[in-house]
Amino acid sequence: MEPVLVAVGKDAELPCRLSPNVSAEHMELRWFREAPSPAVLLHRDPQGRASEPAPEFRGRVTLVADGMAQGRAAARIHAVRAADDGDYGCLFRDGASSGEAAVHLRVAAPIVPRLTPWQVAVAVILIVLGLLTIGSIVFIWRLYKDRFREKKSEFSSKEKLLEELKSKKASLHAVNVTLDPDTAHPHLFLYEDSKSVRLEDSRQKLPEKAERFDSWPCVLGREAFTSGKHYWEVEVGDRTDWAVGVCRENVIKKGFDPLTPENGFWAVELYGNGYWALTPLRTPLPLAGSPRRVGIFLDYDSGDISFYNMTNGSHIYTFPSVSFSGPLRPFFCLWSCGKKPLTICSVADGPEEITVTAGAQALSKDIPLSPMGEEPASGDADTLHSKLIQRVP
Repeated sequence: MEPVLVAVGKDAELPCRLSPNVSAEHMELRWFREAPSPAVLLHRDPQGRASEPAPEFRGRVTLVADGMAQGRAAARIHAVRAADDGDYGCLFRDGASSGEAAVHLRVAAPIVPRLTPWQVAVAVILIVLGLLTIGSIVFIWRLYKDRFREKKSEFSSKEKLLEELKSKKASLHAVNVTLDPDTAHPHLFLYEDSKSVRLEDSRQKLPEKAERFDSWPCVLGREAFTSGKHYWEVEVGDRTDWAVGVCRENVIKKGFDPLTPENGFWAVELYGNGYWALTPLRTPLPLAGSPRRVGIFLDYDSGDISFYNMTNGSHIYTFPSVSFSGPLRPFFCLWSCGKKPLTICSVADGPEEITVTAGAQALSKDIPLSPMGEEPASGDADTLHSKLIQRVP
């Protein structure tokens, strides 16, 4: 009979059968290792008694009796041990008649590999190398993280420095800008030096001109630029509701067309409590501090219009590059009345030489305008010269 091969811990069945195939239901059936050792398993008919199995098999062996009627049976050993390996005998007995058979149980013990010294050394080296690799990766990651922070900080510093240098470079192209009275809205009062302007409730009687703003309270600079780089500064102080920038010379000055790049205006403004770039949807400008003086830089050939906070030298806003055609002129607008003017800084001026305070009365952008030709409340003469305000030294 072929040996029964089983691994440690598994169940093994030791078969036994009669030949010819006759019923063994009323026979004594015994499995044993070495006679006269105690039986591994003893089965008798219902009238007989079965003895206890050997101690080492107690509770671990059962009878498989499905084929007893055909003379087949098996002893099932549960949770085979290494000590169960060996030869087993099977005995059928019916009165004076009996028959035996033998079966060999081969138990395969688990193979525990034995490592040679050099294999242990290799394993230790691999573990050490793995730990060193992990440590190196962690170290490099931390170093990279620190360097990234340094680079980010350095980049921010360089970016700030570049903006400062750009604003200083822009100032090298300073031009002397003055206000053009022929473009001034009738509610705007220009000072005699053509450097300052303020908005009043009263309306002046001024000559009707095609270049004069009749709805928006705006005024242009006299200077027109068709090439090159140009820079000027406007003292806004702590007054509210103003707009400064650049526009095409031929912009529509009649009516309330939006002051946007599509209509030829590139400007920033303080309106209410917020700073804005006058784009079609008005871009909010989150400034670090309120500018008292605004620098405007125009690079006509590069299509660049930039604004700077000259209180701290920071960048305010740059419009997307534009391909200009035709003359461009400085642009100024006031949305609220007050005694203090908006002032164009002279090229040699320093910030401390001009003091401007907030205007007193706020108007909506749709300011009520008196009919053209209405006499000013002050009763001044209707000549343009009389509307020029003497600047108090």
